[in-house]
Amino acid sequence: MNSKYLIRTTLVLSIILMVILLPLDAYCANDGCTKSYVSLVFGIFGIFIGGNETLTWYANPLLFLAWLFLLIRKPKLSLILSIVSTLVALSFLTFDEIVINEAGHQAPITKYALGYWLWIGSHTIMVIGNVFILLYEHHSSFKNTSNL
Repeated sequence: MNSKYLIRTTLVLSIILMVILLPLDAYCANDGCTKSYVSLVFGIFGIFIGGNETLTWYANPLLFLAWLFLLIRKPKLSLILSIVSTLVALSFLTFDEIVINEAGHQAPITKYALGYWLWIGSHTIMVIGNVFILLYEHHSSFKNTSNL
């Protein structure tokens, strides 16, 4: 096993989870459930119409940046971004209501659906993968210097 394999595996698993969750419900409110792809595509607009819970949408660009930095072999920066993205994504659990329309009306969140949990999984895989990559690289560099 090498760091290329760990990087590839981490990215593929995280991205696959993100793709799988898109057609699934992310959360439900009194007016029904919202598909994950709707939250991903239109979540940014919630920031303009209100609702602090919409700030959790920023977990997406943070995760995308974590993917990018891992791809260009910057696992320390990728780890930091993936930890922050995971915490931001988890913060959605602290909100009781969600903006349900462009008028800013809110409804109580009644359920966190499978799409949400897979979204959390995509972020978490990046954290765990980056930790393993950094440990592997640290172990490899230590092993190389001890052979001198």
